[in-house]
Amino acid sequence: MKNRMNKVLALLLGTAMTVGMLTGCGNSAGNTPADTPAADSAGTGQEQADASVDEGSQESAGAVDTSEHLDLKMYLIGDRTPDFDEVYGKINEILEEKLNCSISVDFLSWGEHDTKYSLLFSSQEDFDLIFTASSWCHYEQTVSLGGFYPLSEEFIQTYAPDIWEVVPEVAWDQAKIDGQIYMVPNYQNEFAQDVLAIRGDLMEKYGIAQITSWDELKEFYLACAADGMYASQGGPWYQYFQAEGLATTGGAPHAGELVLYHAQDPDDHEFYYLLDWDGFTDYCKQMKELADAGCWSSDVLNSSDERQTGLLTGRTAGMVWNIGSCKNFGKQANAEHPEWNVTLVDPVSALPKRVQSYINNGVAININSKHKERAMMVLNEFYTNPAVQDLAMLGIEGKHWEAVGDDQYKVIDESNFGVSSNCNWGWNNADIQRTEYIEDRTALDDTFDAMMESWNNNIKAPHVFDGFNFDSSKVSTQFAAVEAAMGNYYDPLVSGLVSDVDKSLEDLRAALESAGIRDVLAEMNSQAEAFIAEKQAN
Repeated sequence: MKNRMNKVLALLLGTAMTVGMLTGCGNSAGNTPADTPAADSAGTGQEQADASVDEGSQESAGAVDTSEHLDLKMYLIGDRTPDFDEVYGKINEILEEKLNCSISVDFLSWGEHDTKYSLLFSSQEDFDLIFTASSWCHYEQTVSLGGFYPLSEEFIQTYAPDIWEVVPEVAWDQAKIDGQIYMVPNYQNEFAQDVLAIRGDLMEKYGIAQITSWDELKEFYLACAADGMYASQGGPWYQYFQAEGLATTGGAPHAGELVLYHAQDPDDHEFYYLLDWDGFTDYCKQMKELADAGCWSSDVLNSSDERQTGLLTGRTAGMVWNIGSCKNFGKQANAEHPEWNVTLVDPVSALPKRVQSYINNGVAININSKHKERAMMVLNEFYTNPAVQDLAMLGIEGKHWEAVGDDQYKVIDESNFGVSSNCNWGWNNADIQRTEYIEDRTALDDTFDAMMESWNNNIKAPHVFDGFNFDSSKVSTQFAAVEAAMGNYYDPLVSGLVSDVDKSLEDLRAALESAGIRDVLAEMNSQAEAFIAEKQAN
């Protein structure tokens, strides 16, 4: 395996500061029910894991029988970009030669994965691999429903020995639920902080020199509206509560948003249920002000646009996403419209930054897969084969990118595949991933580097809830009812698209109380107490 160790050296600071925070942080979700439809159809997960290892443990990974040709299927999150099928055709050439198999890929779009993900398992759809992530992409919930195949250490070592050597022990610990691993975590430091890519020409036009705080961001939004320009494709909810020092709680309803915790204060072990937090009322009223001013389209809740669409088409003045995506789409916008001078801003710049756990991105095996061993072997190639990593992350060499030395790349044509735009995040591997070589640096590149340096030098202290993930299986009925109630009331509120904020808040509160939110909160607090006690004991 080709080694690119200077990538690791570049990450040493972040890793050193992060490992102390992450070590020992497992998950608190409960047992996989034995009577779920998925578990019934294929036997218990652990029985299958043991059976697979019994069949394969006498063989080395290199001697596993691959004489039967197999066609595997994988689900990813997002949308298929141009040239995707051509790129994966190249990946299949490698898989055919090495493992006598191919893989096809279906996508669950950003707008549909919340509703369709669980249906893949309840309907017992025939597929093999699927992207997953703690909290925001259905990891804990799917484990509790018996949808993921449990990965024993022997199974991993037999069918993916290279992965076993690469993934840090702390990452495997984070992936454990009741002592069992259900996903292969990614290996890359990632900051849990969204930023904005914003048109610098409009900042200059409105006389706004910087956006480093909530008040400055709000000033920019209102200036855009006064100029007849949509500021964004919706309200900056995450920027608001992050500016208050809060973070989403893993496994809580609505991707963790309904219950927050004070991530900046390690001594604060309370949960902040939104309907009991005055800050949420304040936010909703501010969003009503911004929406009425015209800071975003009144039809935003019916839009199927991707996050970057508004910025790239000139419909909005900015976009909100992680720093890497904002940089990539900002560069694309500047290439097509240099006069826009898109830049990056962090309205939460004063606060230390949280580093995501390794299970914020990962890949799991469907418990109903008929080819679990080969699926694990395929994942081993995606994770540790530099040629496959390059293809999945960058596209085809010579068409989408070109190599600069052993460990860097230069984009030739980003628009037809996109750097890290096709959900390759589940098998990120910092040991072999290339970094971008920038021949003609721009102001956007300098801003990105300065922001990353600042973040790496200002990582927040660990909080015990950074590693907590709620298991909703004991209150699954109430949890589902809460999610349904959120869908009816929550999105209009956080987008300011209600006629009466106070009445809409009371309607949401009543709906959540009726759905059983107090049962959910009681169970969450009970699990949190046990989780804290376990951490303190260790």
